[in-house]
Amino acid sequence: MKKAAHLDIAADRRRSGGYVRALPAGEGVSDASLVERARAGERWAEEVIYRRYVGTIAGLAVRLLRSRSEMEDVVQETFAIALEKLGSLRDGNALRGWLAQIAVGQVRRRFRRRKLLALLGLDRTEEDAPFESLAAEGITAEEAAELGAIDALLTTLPVEQRIAWVLRHVEGESLEDVARACSCSLATAKRRIAAAEARVSIHVRPK
Repeated sequence: MKKAAHLDIAADRRRSGGYVRALPAGEGVSDASLVERARAGERWAEEVIYRRYVGTIAGLAVRLLRSRSEMEDVVQETFAIALEKLGSLRDGNALRGWLAQIAVGQVRRRFRRRKLLALLGLDRTEEDAPFESLAAEGITAEEAAELGAIDALLTTLPVEQRIAWVLRHVEGESLEDVARACSCSLATAKRRIAAAEARVSIHVRPK
């Protein structure tokens, strides 16, 4: 399975309402050092953590939820939770994956809320960020149609399969990081991805 065609993270970040800004002093500081300093109450370290990973979290959330407004909520909640619970992160070098895990948890909450609202006939979610709208500029009509077909199919998959597939084939995460973000075993992550691939592969052109 190849990575979904022409999903341009940089282009998506440019559309995310100014989330990505230049890093302040401390750009070269490791994640572990940032975590240690943030725990010590150094606010600049918290700011660098936010600026370093806000684009990653925003991109992940918008591709999973297909909604820019919900993405903004997930970004805010993810960093609020992370900074509050930073003391529970044992390995500061695992910061990126830990943030992704928190974000996926917030995404799951929104999918559950959508399901409940739909059952009550109250679902008013506006999905304004399908895959083709996040693609790099200059893709062909055929490529846009391919992305649209994949996107439509993903919405029919169970939420856990959809999340695992996007993490693996759109975000490019390793299997281990997919399992960590999804709070499941490696074997379970592989099963979810394989089940989604069985459905999606027919819409992805060979390399």
